[in-house]
Amino acid sequence: MLKTIINKLPTVSCSGMILLLFLVVLFAACRLQEVPFTKTVVTISLPADALSGGKDGYQVKLTNIATGHSQSLITDTAGVVTASIEEGVYNVEVTGQKTLTTTVSGGSAQQTYTQTVDIRGLLEKSLVKGVQVALSVPLQIAQKGNGFVIQEIYFTGSTTPANGSYYQDQYIEIYNNSDSVLYADGLSIVESNHLSNSAVSEYSNYPDDLIVGALYTIPGNGTTYPVQPGTSIVIASLGINHKTANANSPVDLLKADFEWYDGGKDVDVPEVTNMIRNFCYSNTIWVLHVKGYHAYAIFKAPGSYTDFLAQNSVSVPTASGSSVTRVRVPNSLILDGVELGTAGAIGSKSLSSSIDVSYTYCNGSYIGKSVRRKVLKWDNGRAVLQDTNNSGADFIPNAIPKLWEVE
Repeated sequence: MLKTIINKLPTVSCSGMILLLFLVVLFAACRLQEVPFTKTVVTISLPADALSGGKDGYQVKLTNIATGHSQSLITDTAGVVTASIEEGVYNVEVTGQKTLTTTVSGGSAQQTYTQTVDIRGLLEKSLVKGVQVALSVPLQIAQKGNGFVIQEIYFTGSTTPANGSYYQDQYIEIYNNSDSVLYADGLSIVESNHLSNSAVSEYSNYPDDLIVGALYTIPGNGTTYPVQPGTSIVIASLGINHKTANANSPVDLLKADFEWYDGGKDVDVPEVTNMIRNFCYSNTIWVLHVKGYHAYAIFKAPGSYTDFLAQNSVSVPTASGSSVTRVRVPNSLILDGVELGTAGAIGSKSLSSSIDVSYTYCNGSYIGKSVRRKVLKWDNGRAVLQDTNNSGADFIPNAIPKLWEVE
């Protein structure tokens, strides 16, 4: 082709011929280095909990890994963007902020909560080549934390074969939702003093705190009780095999890691490590409310619990007009919290919406059911549990108790 072009050129001087040859070669080289463009269609997919915010308005950023060049577009109502980009390998990052609604329902009753969340997705090292390429990016609601989270609360208890009430098989399971070893030493479980079946909260003058009536702490020197990533610890009311004690109980707590022990009339299982009873409203033994009228949270005090209790003991009013001593836990210290209510109805909440915007529940008492946190995804064999500070979306209500398991 080059010879043909040269043959057609007019007679020119030697220097002119050299210049023309240079331009022709330069032109040919540029033609050889042209990078083709590909029509690229990116579609986002949303989890069910995020559908109420719609698919429009998400920013889709396509970045060419080799050149670093990027292009940003906004999704339409179908959650789609279309771009013409150079062939190459791309990272596709999607970000958005939405106000979502969560409806917690049971039977004919239901309540709706709103929450503003960040929603994100990333598709890495995608090859863009050819006439047209379709890419799909799954999105997730941004996690609020990656440390200890409450995995399961079994509070309803069970019935005996003689149709009696059995609550000794209650437990709380705490999960290491991070990718690093965490230590349970000094970790406390607390129960709200407020009852969620009350129409109004008597502690509205403590907007930055959770007022608690029970506070139990795991002992240790700081590194006594390591919890591996993707594993959990079980805190039992009584660390025995309840299936033997009560044929209708769904749980065996013989291998529980800890138990809350109140002395006196309480039963102590020597093989199970006792938690430290730092504070409890009960003069006898602590029992989780079988109807789920309380909120539960975990936290670590910044110093000794002796100092923490001295600084955070408060006198609060009772319904009868008298006052009692309770403990104030600042919201800033709470690692995770779960609000419990009855099916489809809650009078007022204990936890700030920054900790739990809604609530979860079981359909009754003594039914052998629990509330269990959902699995968000699997990361190299490790389950990452969903934690968006929204128990109505994060938890499975009326779940079958499954110790040391995820689903």
